[in-house]
Amino acid sequence: MDNTLLFLINRQWTNPFLDRLMATFTSFDVWMPFLLILGLVLLWRGDFRMRSFIIVALLTIAFTDGVVTQFGKSLVNRPRPAQALADVREVSLENTHPGILGVFRPVKVVISQAPTGAVIGRSFPSGHAMNNTAIATLAILFFGRWGCLYLLPALVVAYSRIYCGSHWPSDVIVSAFLAVGFSLILASIFSYLYRLFASRWLPKLYARYPMLMASSAS
Repeated sequence: MDNTLLFLINRQWTNPFLDRLMATFTSFDVWMPFLLILGLVLLWRGDFRMRSFIIVALLTIAFTDGVVTQFGKSLVNRPRPAQALADVREVSLENTHPGILGVFRPVKVVISQAPTGAVIGRSFPSGHAMNNTAIATLAILFFGRWGCLYLLPALVVAYSRIYCGSHWPSDVIVSAFLAVGFSLILASIFSYLYRLFASRWLPKLYARYPMLMASSAS
C-alpha cells in the first residue's frame, strides 16, 4: 500500500506546475528568511496571545524537531524511497544562495536507481510534516477557527514530501499524528507552567491574562 500510494503521488499525479510548486513548498531554504522576519515582527508588534503562540510554537518545534525527529530517525533507520526503490522521482529546486533564487531556475528531477548496499535511513519521522502539523495544532488552540487556516499549508508541505520522493506516505501520516499528540501535551504543560509561575512572579500580567491561550484580555 505504501509503495502504491507513493508511486501514484510521485510518478503519476505529476506535471511541471506541481513539480515547481511542491519543490518550493518543501524547500526550507526558501521559506526560512520569511519565517524568521515574520516571527520577529510578531514578537515585536503582536499582542499577548500572538507572542505566546510564537514562543510556545518555537519551544514545541525545538522538542519535536530537535529530540523526537532526530532520535526517531536514528532509532528507526528507515531508508528514504529513493534509497530503497528504483524509478522514484526526486524533485527539488536548484541549490542557490539565497534559496529564493531557486524558485526561478529550472526544477531538478532525478530518477533514482536500483539500491546497492546498506544505507543510513532518515525517512521516519518526517520533520517537515511533524513541525508544520505542530504549528497547525497550536494555531487552532490559540486562535480557534482562524488557526485552521494553517491546515492548508501544513497539508501541502506534508504532501510535497511524498511528491518530491523524500518520504513514504506512512512516514508523513504517522508523523502528523505524533505531532498532534506532542503538541497537545506540550501545550498543556506550558499552560500549567504559565499559571504556576506567572501568578507568583508576574501578578499584574496574570491578572490581565489568566490563561496562556486566552482569546482576549479579561
